[in-house]
Amino acid sequence: MSQELRVVQTKRETKAPTALRPRPIERVCPIDLRPLAPVPSATAAEVAQAVARSRVAQDNWRRLAFADRAAAMKRAAKALLARRFEAIDLVRDEMGKLEIEGLFNESLGPIDFLNGWIGVVKAQGQRETISLNPLAFPGKSAHIDLVPRGVIGVIAPWNFPIAGLYRALFPALLTGNGVVVKPSEFTPLSSQWLADVLASELPDGLIQVVQGDGAVGQALLGAGIDACVFTGSPRAGHAVSLRCAELGIPSSLEMGGKDAAIVLADCELDRTLAGVTHWALSNVGQSCGALEIAYVEAHIADEFVARLGQTWPKLRMGPEDYADIGPIANRRQFDIVRAHVADAVAKGATLVCGGQPTGKGLFFQPTVLDHCTDAMDVVREETFGPVLAVVRVEGAADAIRRINRAKYGLGASIWTTDYARAERLAERLDVGVVDVNNHSFTGAIAPLPWSGTRESGFGVANSHHALGTYVRPRALVIDRNTAPEPFWMPFDRTLWQMGQALSEAQLFDVRNAWKLPFLMQKRVATIRKFFGK
Repeated sequence: MSQELRVVQTKRETKAPTALRPRPIERVCPIDLRPLAPVPSATAAEVAQAVARSRVAQDNWRRLAFADRAAAMKRAAKALLARRFEAIDLVRDEMGKLEIEGLFNESLGPIDFLNGWIGVVKAQGQRETISLNPLAFPGKSAHIDLVPRGVIGVIAPWNFPIAGLYRALFPALLTGNGVVVKPSEFTPLSSQWLADVLASELPDGLIQVVQGDGAVGQALLGAGIDACVFTGSPRAGHAVSLRCAELGIPSSLEMGGKDAAIVLADCELDRTLAGVTHWALSNVGQSCGALEIAYVEAHIADEFVARLGQTWPKLRMGPEDYADIGPIANRRQFDIVRAHVADAVAKGATLVCGGQPTGKGLFFQPTVLDHCTDAMDVVREETFGPVLAVVRVEGAADAIRRINRAKYGLGASIWTTDYARAERLAERLDVGVVDVNNHSFTGAIAPLPWSGTRESGFGVANSHHALGTYVRPRALVIDRNTAPEPFWMPFDRTLWQMGQALSEAQLFDVRNAWKLPFLMQKRVATIRKFFGK
């Protein structure tokens, strides 16, 4: 064997195991950068097997009465809450989430959220009776049933690896589907825990988890799922959308946000400062609905910025009990935050406070940047970190114009004491969610739609508007007539005359309407004779 051939063969032999078994997911804890145990990645064959197992279980699950499915889900939601300390520990290790945020943001809501979804599905999922014109459709009745699509693929994010999945898993399961979850490679065990606890109260195999990176997500799309729910970046979301279109399956995409607050001069400033602070820094700003920009009316901007500059440095950072700010969840996001701050300062923004990494892990000081402009990444792109860009505007119209031309269109908030004016302004905002004197919490309310425009995606989470991802309408028509329809074959001149008389009647020309009963009887007699013995 030649040396060249030996080299080629050796290369092939060393590559073969990688193709059969992808590299495990390497992880570190963002609090102190200590390594966490690797998590095995799924092969394409294992992804296909997971979808097949879920489909077998789904066939029986969909046949259960809705009340039985809801009862099983209630038991599962109670188990999630009862085992909340497990969840808090997992998200703390995997993404550095503070224990108090792990409690409130990840663990506290499954029962309330499930009850909200039960109400939505119960209101929409009952058989709908359609009223038919008895003259045009004699002897007939019609209904519409909503039937589960089958197996739903869920490609999950890392920022809310447990509670963020409620919005897909709860409606998917309640409506009779099976689910295969592909967690983020940054938080694999947190989402695995959620699926395992749910599975403990549900039919064996109904919920499956496949671990891995984007390649596993691609394998899931091609493994025969019936719909996909995706949360992640616009780049990945567009790829998912195109692949789903090729496969002919529906997709619901949430692809980020760059939410803004419009701070008007007549706002209650103390509440506004507290609200903007919370929604800019909650979850270390790692939320698609985080407040990343404040459009502040110019004549209160000095006081607004000065008070943030006084209070934000007092917020406590670190892993200690009751700290306010934890670490950024992963190195990739940490680097984006640093780059956005550096870009803004280089382009003329005023660094009011923060702006620097701190601590052993991936901690970054809460940062306020004043005098920001549209040329800066911190205004144009999703930062996803503890950074607030302040843009001074002359009034609400200027702020609305800027929000409506932005890349993202998920949410916005208006801070004012003039509620009537706020409603008028909200009508002009081209975003999916508008809050007045609050922000972002609506994502936790099952009956309210959570959606966006432009690069935020065209998917809908929550409310009956989201059900199209999980169910499809099936029409059922029952005809109780025993005679053949008069317009059936064989065709003849009598049918032509009948059609002309029907056309004239619809145009209110009733001169020949008296002929219709006789023409129809003649047609029925003709058909019976043709098909009779």
